[in-house]
Amino acid sequence: MSAIFLSYRRDDSAGFAGRLADALEAEFGTGSVFRDVDDIRPGEDFIQAIESHLREVGAVLVMIGPSWLATGANGQRRLDDAGDFVRQEIQAALDSGKPLIPLLVSGATTPAEADLPEAIAGLSRRQAVVLSDSNWRGDVERLVASLRPLLPDRGGAPVKRRWMLGLAGAAVG
Repeated sequence: MSAIFLSYRRDDSAGFAGRLADALEAEFGTGSVFRDVDDIRPGEDFIQAIESHLREVGAVLVMIGPSWLATGANGQRRLDDAGDFVRQEIQAALDSGKPLIPLLVSGATTPAEADLPEAIAGLSRRQAVVLSDSNWRGDVERLVASLRPLLPDRGGAPVKRRWMLGLAGAAVG
């Protein structure tokens, strides 16, 4: 099961989400990041898949782009709909007490508490991480450093560290 759940709006930050998922999997291992387009199989109930993964992960990342709060085709904000998947993902993470980190891309800013539905207003009080094109590598390195203590594997050591220890042990042997 994945260690990190990546929540995002496809029409707002899908390119950043894919780029970040690749970078995180390079650090924490293949399959360590849950991203809907990669991890929900054709024919699978996506609500059950999302709920299952949210229960199992060590941290939830919420990617926020410049149009994340924008209104949908019906003239209403998607977040105001209790059935909105991004809202449900955030609410589940907040209710579970799992670490939740907002990620700001493309110049987005953290939404104010008054701009969010009450059920997810706690998102506005979480320290955000800015991921910029101009400093992508450094920004991702800082995010990885903040995730490491949150994502121990079954043995208690982060995935990459365990791999390195195994490699060192093989070299000694």
